[in-house]
This record gives sequence, C-alpha cells and structure tokens, in this order.
Amino acid sequence: MEEAIATTLDSSPTRKVLVCQHRTCTKDGAAKVLATLQQQKIVKVSVEACGCLGLCGSGPIVVVLPDNVYYWHVTPKKAQIIIETHLLGNVEIRSMMHPRLHPNN
Repeated sequence: MEEAIATTLDSSPTRKVLVCQHRTCTKDGAAKVLATLQQQKIVKVSVEACGCLGLCGSGPIVVVLPDNVYYWHVTPKKAQIIIETHLLGNVEIRSMMHPRLHPNN
C-alpha cells in the first residue's frame, strides 16, 4: 500500500507552468507561447492556460511554480529558452524575469 502511494506522489508534476490567456496577453501572442510550451512534454512539468495574472501590458506572462518566477513579454522563441534553461536546466533566467516582481535582477 505504501509503495502505491509513493508511486502516485512521484508521478505528480513538480512544476506547473501557467500562461496567461487573458485579453492583452492573448492580443500579444499568448496562444503561440502556450502552444510552444505544450509541444515539448517535460517529465514532472505541467503546462496550463490561465486567466489574468494582474500584469496587463507586460505579457504574455509565463509563471513557473513552485519556483514563483514570472517571465514577461514572452515570445515563442523565449518560451523555448525557458524550456531549455529553466525547465530542463534548472536555471532561472534573470534577464527575462518581470522587474516589478523580481526587482533584484
């Protein structure tokens, strides 16, 4: 029984990536960013569309949880960099972080 519980816990994603799909983010290309992030299946990472994150005009916004990293003005090319560097390489990309939420970058 304990082994079954451990297997279930181990199969759950350790990171969740949210991509805002609200008005201005959508207007700025958030659907393509979401598609780019969803194309590559990464172990222990789920990618989901979400509603407004309250950062209108800074989008498309991508949030990586539980790391609590907010990337702004994300393009499909930047989404690929997020995949390679942050999600696969475990290195946060300070130059792409939202400056209001990550002021020390």
